[in-house]
Amino acid sequence: MIIDFSYPLYSYDKLIEDSLALTKKYAHILEYVTIGRSHDNRDIVLLKLGKGSKYMVCCAGVHGRENINPVVLLRIIEFYAKSYTYYRQQKSCLMRKLCNPAKNLITEYEKMLYAACIHELLQTYTILFVPLLNPDGYMISLEGFDAIRDEKLRALCKSMNVPFQEWKFNARGIDINRNFPSKLWRPKFEGDYPASENETRALISVFQDFKSLGFLDFHSRGKQIYYYRSQMHDSYNKRCLSIAKQLKKLTNYQLVPPEEEIDPSDSGGNTVHYYSENFRKPALTIETVDEDAQFPLDISYREITYKEIKPVIFEFGALIV
Repeated sequence: MIIDFSYPLYSYDKLIEDSLALTKKYAHILEYVTIGRSHDNRDIVLLKLGKGSKYMVCCAGVHGRENINPVVLLRIIEFYAKSYTYYRQQKSCLMRKLCNPAKNLITEYEKMLYAACIHELLQTYTILFVPLLNPDGYMISLEGFDAIRDEKLRALCKSMNVPFQEWKFNARGIDINRNFPSKLWRPKFEGDYPASENETRALISVFQDFKSLGFLDFHSRGKQIYYYRSQMHDSYNKRCLSIAKQLKKLTNYQLVPPEEEIDPSDSGGNTVHYYSENFRKPALTIETVDEDAQFPLDISYREITYKEIKPVIFEFGALIV
């Protein structure tokens, strides 16, 4: 495996290195694209997985301190790409064994069926992964404010008096998940305006450039699924609720009640609000990791989260097609 969950400090540079390694190994199914630059001049990467003419979008790392999901998405990409690549070989091997079975092959058969489903998924879809939308905030949460190379930006971040381990913003101190144009967005300070940030515009460009059928945004904490949009029609919310119920069965995550869609004191303007209102396709926020998990998040959550959400992307694709 290229993606190693035991790696203690999974830095931005390591994420880029592993993304390039995955792209090289699975070049027939995976493409690496730069969709923008952060304010501290780091690439924002899109990994395009699949051969299908339909699209769906998966994003993580919007908040810097939520550093489990980016590496988990890379491992899911690796698993899906490997399953696709070796499916026919695995099928042929199993067929030979079935002709003269010397042992119980139920487990191997189940793995082959799973690989067949992923093979079909990636023939139908190209999945657009943005594993780390906020690389600057991510590096602050891992290494502290000295990770920001621009002196003015570093000083600005330090002036906010937020512990670096709990840093959720970008290098300009902006919460990207409150920066998307939507009906609930409102300014938080003088001069504030939606889509002011490079990271916001990078994800919007993906939404605009590809006619996708759905969007999943992975955050942490709470093991919850947000599906409801107060600004959308009942038919939209009913469809999202139906999808969310299926994903709940896979993950055992809880559905967030409609009245808790957004905190009364919140300014609005998150990724799924923008996507829902502008493209009217299913968009869910999936919160991984225990509600009481402390920042910095323990790396043991990598394996736990991977097992919980690995089938979610496949199931979501089946539900929105």
